Amino acid sequence: MGPDRSALMRNRLTWPTWLPMNKEGLLWILGGLASLIVCLIVTFPYGALQSRLLTEFQAGTGWDARAAGWSPGFPLAIEWRDLTVSKPGRPSVQVESARIGISLLGQLTGHRSIEGVIALPGAVGGRLTGTVKAADWSFQGPTSVTGQAQQLDLAQIVKPFVTKGLLKADVTQGWVGVLGGVLFKGDGSWKAEIRDLTLEQIPIGPSALPPLTFTHVSIRLSCRDAACEVTEFKGDGPDGSITAQGSLALQQPLQQTGLQLTVTVVGGQGWTQKSAGLPLPPLPPGVPITFKLMGTVANPRVSV
Repeated sequence: MGPDRSALMRNRLTWPTWLPMNKEGLLWILGGLASLIVCLIVTFPYGALQSRLLTEFQAGTGWDARAAGWSPGFPLAIEWRDLTVSKPGRPSVQVESARIGISLLGQLTGHRSIEGVIALPGAVGGRLTGTVKAADWSFQGPTSVTGQAQQLDLAQIVKPFVTKGLLKADVTQGWVGVLGGVLFKGDGSWKAEIRDLTLEQIPIGPSALPPLTFTHVSIRLSCRDAACEVTEFKGDGPDGSITAQGSLALQQPLQQTGLQLTVTVVGGQGWTQKSAGLPLPPLPPGVPITFKLMGTVANPRVSV
């Protein structure tokens, strides 16, 4: 029984008859691919890449980004630390670290794909991840983005209109790159959930809305080219409930996205006390009031 088992094991470990003829060629192919990958990693122009990425970011968003330092990442990536994103007249946004990398597998197979991870400072530890796929590195053609947000502190980003709120979102959007910008063309889907949201300093006539608190807000957008329809917008909390319907017109930069929303608020006890003195009709608890939200994301206007 012992010898038979030993012979059986030797037979199982024997190379197939065709492999010795191709083994040397296979090793040469694997060695060549390994050498190519190492050469790409060692000779890749990381400095030019990080400058190009910052330039594209500024051109696409209108915001300036300055980092305390940067370093190359493995295998083909740029990593920044202590970023400050700013724009004249707007509060700056602090970023703990950011990483933008090129998909090596996609590059070898003829695809253009960039993957990014952004970590925000603070105890909440917000995180943004995304992938951009393009027809070529000039980005002058069909492009798409897929992104996710986890535990994103809106108080650090949407100032001064949001003082509290944690965002979870999933976004897919297509566009076409053109010289000097983008043309929103293609389907898109935007899904967001916000917990513990507090809004304030939203202008209404000569005054502003008092702070409004919502326990939970959910938003869904369905986009075709630059036109996005609000398929869901609802929130509830101690100050009452809110719903909205309408559309958004995507613009570059996104802060200039146009708003055409009809918003309905059903006040609770909290709203009744806070709304005293506003240029609004009295709103007893449980009675709805509808108003229009127009303008842009950066400069919304409210009319009753």
